[in-house]
Amino acid sequence: MVFTNSIKFWSICLLLLCSIPTAFAQRTITPADEQQISALIYRWNAVLNAEKGVQSDSLYADKVKWYGEEMTSQTVISKIHDFLNKNKQYDQSIVDKIKIQIYDRFDIDKNTDILRVNFVKQAGLTSDKQQYYPAEFLVKKGANGWRIVSETDNITQANQNKDLAYLVAKGKFDGKNSSYAWMTEENPLTGGACLGDEDGSYACQCNLWNSNLKIQPVKIRQCLVGAVETIKDLDGSGRDRVALIPDWWSSAWRVVYLYDIQQGQWIKTMPSFSMHISLQEGTTADALFQPDPQHPGMVKVTDVDIDENSGLPELKVETRKLWELK
Repeated sequence: MVFTNSIKFWSICLLLLCSIPTAFAQRTITPADEQQISALIYRWNAVLNAEKGVQSDSLYADKVKWYGEEMTSQTVISKIHDFLNKNKQYDQSIVDKIKIQIYDRFDIDKNTDILRVNFVKQAGLTSDKQQYYPAEFLVKKGANGWRIVSETDNITQANQNKDLAYLVAKGKFDGKNSSYAWMTEENPLTGGACLGDEDGSYACQCNLWNSNLKIQPVKIRQCLVGAVETIKDLDGSGRDRVALIPDWWSSAWRVVYLYDIQQGQWIKTMPSFSMHISLQEGTTADALFQPDPQHPGMVKVTDVDIDENSGLPELKVETRKLWELK
């Protein structure tokens, strides 16, 4: 049985590894593009930190979508200056590498000449009230170079648009304090964005972040940013969990993870398991985890395995115990 399960495990792994498309219809991002866009974002950061001598008039395009609202560049700049004048102690910093990629790598019809920029920023009105935020920008190159056409963060997006709610989860993941959780992704060979046509794309990995500065991100291997969902009331402890269903280049198989915060760190609370997005189309993460009323503290998990006779994926329900640090 152990040998059979090992074969199944490696079969799924091979499906994931070998299902990377050979080509993507995407805009070529040159080293010069990356350098200029990164310089633009760092100049934006300097403006928000009120650094002397930094000009804000070359940051934005004429029309900007600013945290969900359409406005002119002058209106955005005016709002920024008003905010900084009222909040003299405001401070922010970029805490991970800036990731630059096409707008939508899975829907080529959405891709034009706009690029998406993601990074995590640390920000707060005072030094003791700072948090992490998942920033997202859209930039476009015009006659005068790259300009910001959209500025927001994934928390704002999730609150404004239910179709983007999967980007961020909110809960008491340590059982006491409310915080946000999200994933970022990176190519471990470049440290930059995961692009489907470059070396290392098969090894793309994610970081699971928390808005609390004291909680360090944890790495998840073979991962592209996918769904992040809060799971409540699994064991009556008052501690929420965050379920992760990372995306991948292709293949219908996905790996599901469950995490919470214990002793000031992200902890994987049970073994990861498989789901099949064709077999479980429309299934949300909370449907995969259910408390077991017959066994308090235990959780029923809907897993997908390969049937030994037919070789096809089939659903199965297992009861598992949540792990706790001692």
